[in-house]
Amino acid sequence: TVDEALMQELFDIKKKVKPKNILLVADAMIGQDAVKTAGEFHERLNLSGVILTKLDGDARGGAALSIKEVTGKPIKLVGMGEKLEALETFHPERMAQRILGMGDVLSLIEKAEAAFDEKEAASMEQRLRDDGFTLETFKEQLKSIKKMGSMESMLSLIPGAGKAMKKMQGMQLPDDELKKIEAIINSM
Repeated sequence: TVDEALMQELFDIKKKVKPKNILLVADAMIGQDAVKTAGEFHERLNLSGVILTKLDGDARGGAALSIKEVTGKPIKLVGMGEKLEALETFHPERMAQRILGMGDVLSLIEKAEAAFDEKEAASMEQRLRDDGFTLETFKEQLKSIKKMGSMESMLSLIPGAGKAMKKMQGMQLPDDELKKIEAIINSM
């Protein structure tokens, strides 16, 4: 349950400020507790939408369906990482695919397009043709891959990869290894 004093303070702020939108930021990892919280906030503050965070981890987003049902308000944004740039527009059809374990290839493609600039790619191609594959070009490719997010978040977007990841419990994804490789290259 929500703290009554906090809720009253929020209600008083709403009354004085008269905001156009009231968005609840909910953690997808807490599951049905997020639904209960969203219901209480909506009942008292009349939410205009929800931002669902931590969808880059193990949560597949089932809370999104329940929150929408309880509040009747849309999920406006989803958090796919810890930085502000990781906020993405919510696409219901993609969330449904994730919940069903079908991945989200369109989001993966969008991440790749954002990480790889066409001019940079053309420049990289020319350098590969002229100089071959060097440690410098390898390092640049590592940086581009890191822009797309963690390996876990990328793999979660590939159909069937979620099931494979569960079978490989305890296996370390190469995010830390990529950092080590970059540090080795930088030290050369």
